[in-house]
Amino acid sequence: MPVDGGGAAVVIVKFTDFQCPPCRQTCYDYKPILEKYAKQYPGKVKYVSKHYPIDPECNAHTPTGTHLASCEAAAAMVMAGSGAKADALESWLFGNQTTLTGASVRTASRDLAGIADFDTRYAKALEAVKADIALGQLMQVGATPTFFVNGTQIRGGVPAPYFDAIVALELKKAGL
Repeated sequence: MPVDGGGAAVVIVKFTDFQCPPCRQTCYDYKPILEKYAKQYPGKVKYVSKHYPIDPECNAHTPTGTHLASCEAAAAMVMAGSGAKADALESWLFGNQTTLTGASVRTASRDLAGIADFDTRYAKALEAVKADIALGQLMQVGATPTFFVNGTQIRGGVPAPYFDAIVALELKKAGL
């Protein structure tokens, strides 16, 4: 898989869309599991989020996509980077996914992540989003969410107990 695991025994990659209800649900359901393994096995489980907006504005592979603010949402997350502000923005995006508009994403980006120059940075951030989309195409992502756990594709996610068991199995296979 073309994602650097940084020495982690288990690498989990999620292709997501902020207007996708199952993406929101897996985010909420899997977050405590990922936190548990981060505490139990520091540095051994790496989670990587990739963008795959179902929006034809930035994803030509979704010409009939209906998530018409998801390119802006993905770009906002690229601009936010990582850390507490990005976490707050992610929570807001998923929490408001049914009412997202380009304007509401810009406002939330400013208010929650301190992104005052959204429009100036948008084209550059969209390049990163499109790179994720291209990677998704190489990895045969056809829907969101799509996960890869140590290279094995899981479309749509699985119930939280199964996800937990998958991570535990991969850690066991790695001798941990």
